[in-house]
Amino acid sequence: MSFDVGFLLRTVDAIGEGLRMTVVVAVPALLLSAVWGVPLVMALMSKGKLPSLLARAYIEVVRNTPVLVQMFFIYFGSGMAGFPLPGYVAGLLALVLQNGGYIAEIYRGGIQSISQRQTEAGLALGFMPRATFGLIVLPQAVRKVIPPLSNQGVLIIKDTSLVATISVAEMTFQARLMADRTAAVFEIFFVLALFYLALTTVFSLLMRLVEVRLRVRQ
Repeated sequence: MSFDVGFLLRTVDAIGEGLRMTVVVAVPALLLSAVWGVPLVMALMSKGKLPSLLARAYIEVVRNTPVLVQMFFIYFGSGMAGFPLPGYVAGLLALVLQNGGYIAEIYRGGIQSISQRQTEAGLALGFMPRATFGLIVLPQAVRKVIPPLSNQGVLIIKDTSLVATISVAEMTFQARLMADRTAAVFEIFFVLALFYLALTTVFSLLMRLVEVRLRVRQ
């Protein structure tokens, strides 16, 4: 099997055309998933049985079904319901709904890892429960959840490739188009892998910087 270096270099610009769309999908997916995890974890840890039960049921459903299936369900289901969603919206929604469930569990683990004695100490000092959580528990929990959030973020970036299946012209979509037009499949997907590796590496480094800054402030 020949390896055409010249063609490989020429594919960088072509696949790079999909880079912007990949970023446009990945960044909102990362941010919105982190935000969506907040009300989920609040419901999950609620003292009320109904909110907790609903949150647990939701998390089990989204975590135990493939995100690709969820994308198809939203994309084609919205059309059948009479309000078809664009592929970008359907893909982004599926990524947020699923990863928000994972992130809620990450938040829960971080909060529960803080000793109950910390809360008791805050209350003993005269802080209200909300102030105790915000000033004592939450800052410590945030530092603990950065590493697993970083891992989840990498998964989200990689899963953006799945929106290509619903005609969103991101990097994988562009690579598939090129593969259909040429016989240089290996070169094309080698370049694609390098692009994803670069994106996930940059994200991981940024999250590492955040983790270091939080430790310095501890």
